[in-house]
Amino acid sequence: MTLEQLFGFSVFAFVACATPGPNNVLLTAVGGSRGIRRGLPTLMGVAGGFALMLFLVAIGVGRTALALDGFSGTVRWFGAAFLLWLAWNIASAPVADAGASGNAVAKQRDGTGFVGAAFFQWINPKAWLVCVGAISTYLSPGEGLVVQATTFATVFLIAGFAGSFPWLAFGSFIRRVLRGPGHARAFNVVMAVLLVMAMIPAVLTEVVA
Repeated sequence: MTLEQLFGFSVFAFVACATPGPNNVLLTAVGGSRGIRRGLPTLMGVAGGFALMLFLVAIGVGRTALALDGFSGTVRWFGAAFLLWLAWNIASAPVADAGASGNAVAKQRDGTGFVGAAFFQWINPKAWLVCVGAISTYLSPGEGLVVQATTFATVFLIAGFAGSFPWLAFGSFIRRVLRGPGHARAFNVVMAVLLVMAMIPAVLTEVVA
């Protein structure tokens, strides 16, 4: 991969990671309920989980799955079901009374930590679309497959942190201005609705073009 190609791929990766989607809405919700420090495991799960997924797809493991009949539909509907479960957990998470700082903090349930966020990448239709787009556009058959896959994964790992961290930070900022359990509950519900809405375009689009 030349420097020009690497630059183009890096821009593609950053845009894919920074634009709105299920991962970033989820991170905003986690930032609003846990803050930046306690939300970092979710961010690491999103970035690391997708980087690993891209690496495996690029070296052929994921492409074997993509060739299976019915794989596209299975990914979309399992992803939709898992996302609905996450949205329900976010919307129904208990909220605490205002603490010493006057902020109401939502106590997030399990399912949005490191493991949950990493697992979600494998049933996130948008993640599969990005993988397919990245590989079909930038993978060169004349170069070492493992080297290219490692480069792709490394770039997306960095882009994932850089592009998605502002969403976690934004959620944490909103957390600071939430006053009372009612505001925290409204924030949770809005994030849950946005999470579902962010998935709809991907669910309605085939994973394999």
